[in-house]
Amino acid sequence: MPSPAHVPIWRRSLWPLYWATQLVGWGVYIGFFLVLSYLDGSYEPTKLRGWLLVFAVGIAITHAMRYFILRNSWLDHSVGHTLPRLMLAALLLGAVAFLVEGVMHDLFFQAARSRFIATPLDLLASVINWTLLLFIWSFAYFAYIYFVRHRRDEIRNLRLETANRDNQLNALRAQMNPHFMFNALNGIRALIDENPEQAKRAITQLSAILRNAMATVKRKTVPLGEEVDIVKAYLALEAMRFEERIQVHFDVDPSLEREPVPPMLVQTLVENAVRHGIAKLPQGGDVHIGAHRGLDHLVLTVKNTGHYEPGRINGTGIGLRNTRKRLEMLYGAKASLAISNQGGMVITEVEIPLRSADKPDPNTGG
Repeated sequence: MPSPAHVPIWRRSLWPLYWATQLVGWGVYIGFFLVLSYLDGSYEPTKLRGWLLVFAVGIAITHAMRYFILRNSWLDHSVGHTLPRLMLAALLLGAVAFLVEGVMHDLFFQAARSRFIATPLDLLASVINWTLLLFIWSFAYFAYIYFVRHRRDEIRNLRLETANRDNQLNALRAQMNPHFMFNALNGIRALIDENPEQAKRAITQLSAILRNAMATVKRKTVPLGEEVDIVKAYLALEAMRFEERIQVHFDVDPSLEREPVPPMLVQTLVENAVRHGIAKLPQGGDVHIGAHRGLDHLVLTVKNTGHYEPGRINGTGIGLRNTRKRLEMLYGAKASLAISNQGGMVITEVEIPLRSADKPDPNTGG
């Protein structure tokens, strides 16, 4: 049996319910036959002892069946793979249950007739009875676990949707905060007389950022190319404020433009790099945005001039915590986010699973 440390939390949380169901289920089964014997007048105290023995053997043998199911990961395989193995395990454990019950019966109830003194057909019927009980129990166990998993996935999806909306709405608020809007509109106003064409482009970029923030609230993923376009619009606006103090570099593999990413993932990382990296340096610095293909992951990288000290930079905690939470809820342990310092640069690297080539993403239309 897997040790508690290696058992998923959701499965460990079911242990009290599992044992309660075992006791109640076998208790109802035994009680049903005791009531029948009482109604037809065949009830005797020895029958109660015999059925209590069946109760104990039943709990033990079905627990052994559960061990086989979990140890061989049958819950994670298809019906075609699991069903024949389940039937064979039920048959083998049914024979074991019959032998254990018979031996214990003859050991504790020596005055009673031996369970092994019977015709071969009766012995076979006893084995088949235990086999059917185990198979029915396994079917109920599978059905319940699948139900629990389905409910857990539903809750996980609801939490992910809530986290996505919260993060996107927070990003929208951040982009619409007075400082951002003041700087952007001030820059645009200054350009109207000096460079009307650039002012028009700046207005287009600002509207694109706000429109994208509102449009992606209900989307779990967007194409990487779409995310990069929004990042470029955001950086173009920031360039009006920082001018020569900010140098932007993109290194995005064109073949990855249709890969799905969480909306505003790269945007959040780039905004963090600008606000808490470049903005605090009098001389400014560089921002590098990259995306390349790993072995089985999409690797997104944002580098900025500066130095990262965990817990020392005001205001970055919420954005990074939200980003980690979204990644965990969307990809589980398959995604990661790491921040490090290297050569005077802060490097933020995110790894998410690559989309399978034969499995288009429904949220991006790919």
